[in-house]
Amino acid sequence: MKHIHSNRGNSIIFMLIVLAVLIGGGILYYKGVKSQKDALEASLPIPSFNDIPPVPEQAPVEIGAEDEMIGDEGVMEAASLKEFNVEGKNFEFSVKEIRVKKGDFVRVNFTSTNGMHDWRVSGYDAGTAIVNTGESSFVDFKADKAGMFEFYCSVGEHRQMGMVGKLIVE
Repeated sequence: MKHIHSNRGNSIIFMLIVLAVLIGGGILYYKGVKSQKDALEASLPIPSFNDIPPVPEQAPVEIGAEDEMIGDEGVMEAASLKEFNVEGKNFEFSVKEIRVKKGDFVRVNFTSTNGMHDWRVSGYDAGTAIVNTGESSFVDFKADKAGMFEFYCSVGEHRQMGMVGKLIVE
């Protein structure tokens, strides 16, 4: 009587062992990558809307009969509005420098063209809301301090990644 070895049975067992090793290795790899990702995320600062100081509300200016007696200074201030359109994308502003005169009223119309950003300026309590792609916000303030001030995006690490510019008040 001849003894016949079943190569097919051995092949199936071998394939099951290989499959079990691959599945087990995949699970271990996934757990290792996931724990590394979790550790990295835990070490990064989480931006919070509570960390950003609120931008003060500015009352609308109403012009009435009593305003006719403001005098030349009031007329001059109203005439010194400087308006700038700024777009933000990862990780830069479309405008790198804004130059105004001390005493000018400044309006920055800010639009995000890519990502979540805002526009804030050091040295002034002024900044826009944080907006997503395609959204806009604006901020008005009086440039009452001469000097050079950095404007920046306060979201995450955008400022450190170069999303900055200069406000020059002469």
